[in-house]
Amino acid sequence: MNINEIIKFAQEIAPFDTAAEWDNVGLLVGSPDREVERVLLALDITPGVVNEAKEQGAELIVSHHPVIFSPLHSLTPDSAEYLLAKHDIAALCLHTNLDRAQQGVNTALGAALGLKNTALYPDDFLLVGDAEQPCSAERFAAFIKERLRAPSVRFTAGTVSRVAVSSGGGGEGVGLAKKYGFDAFVTGELKHHQYLYALQHGIAAFDAGHFPTEDVVVNPLKKLMEERFPAIDFIISEACGCPYREV
Repeated sequence: MNINEIIKFAQEIAPFDTAAEWDNVGLLVGSPDREVERVLLALDITPGVVNEAKEQGAELIVSHHPVIFSPLHSLTPDSAEYLLAKHDIAALCLHTNLDRAQQGVNTALGAALGLKNTALYPDDFLLVGDAEQPCSAERFAAFIKERLRAPSVRFTAGTVSRVAVSSGGGGEGVGLAKKYGFDAFVTGELKHHQYLYALQHGIAAFDAGHFPTEDVVVNPLKKLMEERFPAIDFIISEACGCPYREV
């Protein structure tokens, strides 16, 4: 089995041409002809993740965030890009195309939060659905923290019934929550003016952190790949974790 077969499968579930025009997705490091027996899955490709892949004998890392995003002006021996090349490890990155996918990040986030009657709005990077039961913002914030294992959840007051979610840096979606008539909005990053917007328009808005709202896709992605490629060993990175803590 070679990496090109995995690329073809990735194209099926999250076509590369559905990524945002500013994005950088696909096979960013390595050859598609490389034979592969073990694949490491991670949200981010950090130097620690690359070293983990080397120790685990993985020929390929599949990540959500692109390891090469902006033009590289230099390479240092301690950078992830340098280490990938040094250890001959390929990198397949599925970013905004996976956010928009039917079996992608926002779908996984909605499932983690137990949303029912869901619908995906891929052009808006949004998934909408109904909460398991109506509740206060305080109660839903505690539920989010538990389900996502988030270090913290910031939120605005309100009631939660119809919920819109936009993983990662999806704070702009708070306006779409109002547009589509939802009273709650969950994302990974909210800016000050977006909190104010939520308060003004009666939306219970929740900021659960970029990492926790996206890491939920790694396990479902692993299962999808295992079903298609039973001969390949897929493992989830232990070196990749939430980069911050709360006191």
